[in-house]
Amino acid sequence: IDIPNGVTTISERAFCDCSKLTSITIPDSVTSIGTYAFQSCSNLTSINYTGTIEQWNKIFKGTNWNKSCYSMKINYNYQG
Repeated sequence: IDIPNGVTTISERAFCDCSKLTSITIPDSVTSIGTYAFQSCSNLTSINYTGTIEQWNKIFKGTNWNKSCYSMKINYNYQG
């Protein structure tokens, strides 16, 4: 899944229990990731973030935004 550039928020529980989700690209326009947004996405192994690690660290992330995502890796400055 590629979230379009310009999106600023990933809503609470947006992808909760999406077991078929394996990879997602998040643009650097995102400033907020809601509570439980990726909870139980057990096959999510890759978040491709188009910004820097510093930008990623400034994103508000709700409680347990990535709960039960055991193999997830974040790739920064993703160019696609």
